Amino acid sequence: MKDPANRNSWDFNAAELPAMRQEALRDAEAKAPGRAAKHGVTLDWQEIAGVRSLLITPEGWDGKSKMLYLFGGGFILGSPLEDLMISAGLAAGSGLQVVSSAYALAPDAPFPAGLEDAITVARAVRPDAIAGESAGGNLALSVARDLIAEGVDVAALALLSPAADMSPEFDPYDTPDDPTLHAPLVEAMPDIYAPGADPFDPRLSPLYGSFGPDWPACLITTGTQDRFLGPCAQLARAMREAGADADLRVWDGMWHVFEYYDHVPEAIASLSEIASFLKSQIEGRP
Repeated sequence: MKDPANRNSWDFNAAELPAMRQEALRDAEAKAPGRAAKHGVTLDWQEIAGVRSLLITPEGWDGKSKMLYLFGGGFILGSPLEDLMISAGLAAGSGLQVVSSAYALAPDAPFPAGLEDAITVARAVRPDAIAGESAGGNLALSVARDLIAEGVDVAALALLSPAADMSPEFDPYDTPDDPTLHAPLVEAMPDIYAPGADPFDPRLSPLYGSFGPDWPACLITTGTQDRFLGPCAQLARAMREAGADADLRVWDGMWHVFEYYDHVPEAIASLSEIASFLKSQIEGRP
């Protein structure tokens, strides 16, 4: 789902998913050593609360500061290795060890299975920061809300084009002409991911949940061509109106999760900004 040349011609077919996942994983596994070396991080797999997770550790890590990272892929594709161009860069730039969990994917494991995996890992890790892109940004919001309710002190939240609204209020056809997201697939995704669920359930559409001054400082990135630009702006506004510290960064001419394309200058610049934001929020914590 990450190839702009192919996304607009792809329609959902559950029978194709296993082969697509295997192909994407093989490619990610082949590229992982180079990406780890590029950013000076080490990669280790570990079971955390029963969920397989990738630990991405930067050079000079302080041994305690951690970030939970949730990959994207429309809730049906993706893995920790496939988002390594983002997560490894954030680990290296922020100095935080990144825990990237392999949460369950739909339609094999529909909502709320993936979210419950992410929350289970978060409760075990008690991260200093949470980050996620697209579907992972959706999960990151719900995980943050859960941890805040339990009194966990999360310092920072970074959301890259978060899919914050899965309700009928979001019309994917009345959006920028994103070269990387096929509107019919976006329209169909709520029924694929969460069949029969209330689309306004804050666990599914976190835009409709509560925010407040107790929320961590949040940086949201998007682009003028991002199909989710509208929900990103609504999310930032809802956070600010509730007294939360939220910064919306809109990149001119950029598309949905442009940071995934790490050869693009704007992607490099955005990841550097996000990493600096995370680092600044974590520094000085006991």
